[in-house]
Formats: sequence, C-alpha cells, structure tokens
Amino acid sequence: MKRAVIAVVLAACGGSSSTPADAPPAIDAAIDGGGGLPSTCEGACMTTAITATLAATRTLNHAVYGVTAATNELHVEVHLGGAAGCPTETSPTPDYTLVLGTVPIPTTTAPLTSSGNILDFVGDLLGGPLGAPARSVVITPVAGSAITSSTGSVALDVMLTFDAGTVSGHLFALHCASLDS
Repeated sequence: MKRAVIAVVLAACGGSSSTPADAPPAIDAAIDGGGGLPSTCEGACMTTAITATLAATRTLNHAVYGVTAATNELHVEVHLGGAAGCPTETSPTPDYTLVLGTVPIPTTTAPLTSSGNILDFVGDLLGGPLGAPARSVVITPVAGSAITSSTGSVALDVMLTFDAGTVSGHLFALHCASLDS
C-alpha cells in the first residue's frame, strides 16, 4: 500500500519509478569541463544530513537522484529509513522522504528552485498527514560529477520552508537509474 502511495506522490512531483527508454542528454562535458560547478566532492561534502523540523525533528541521511531527460531536470529523494542503495518497486518504505521533483541540472553554483514535498510514513513528523508541499525551495549546488551518467553524483545545500516548519541541510546523492524518466 505504501509503495502505491509513493508512486502516486512521485508522479505528482514530476518523478517516476520507471527506467527510461532513451539515454539522458549528453550535457556532462559542460558540467565537468569548466561549466562553473566543481566536480570534486570529498570529506564532509560526501555526507547527507537534512534536518526536518516540523511537528517533530528528524535527520534524513540517504540521498539518491534520477534524471528526467525530457526536461533536463533531476528528481532528488532524501530518506530516513528504508533500504540503502537505489529504490526499487520492492524496496521497504522509508520512514520519511524529502522529494525535490524538478531540480534543474546544475551547471554552476547559482541558486536553483524546485518543487518540494515531505512525506511522513510514520505519522509523527507532520502530525498526521502523509505529505506536505513546500512553500519555498532554495537549492545551492555544491558539486557534481558526471551528473547524467550511471556513475554520477551531485552535492546540494537545501532550504525548504513549509507551513509547519523547515527542512534544511546538505545532501550528497548518487544517480539511480530506477528514478530516471
């Protein structure tokens, strides 16, 4: 049941759990070849700590992303709980998920925006509702390497404002083909 809800919410956020028929566009040469976004991410940059302060406070610690080739956007998910690695149709449902569904593929460190939703499968972070949309989302790219390839990674600082609080911190996400569309 929870997997079906995730699929519906992800579709509404611009994401999908299907694998694309076509490869993403080849834009990484501009990204990794001096396009303004550092390609090196080491040490603390390679960690994820996104603090959600709403009806309760939780720190999400596992980030992944997929590429929406048709729009040159990233679909980023940050989880607490669930399985490590890339999500599949049979993965256990995480306790909490932050979804950034329409992140422009970063080429510089200039701030970006996206749709943003927080999902609470436990029921304590939002005080009852399954999900809540962000009122504002500010994303600051930190680093990215081979972003649209199967070995890609991206590091982002995020600040989201919700009616009931905030979600903020740093994430380091690996590319997951299961999130591509």
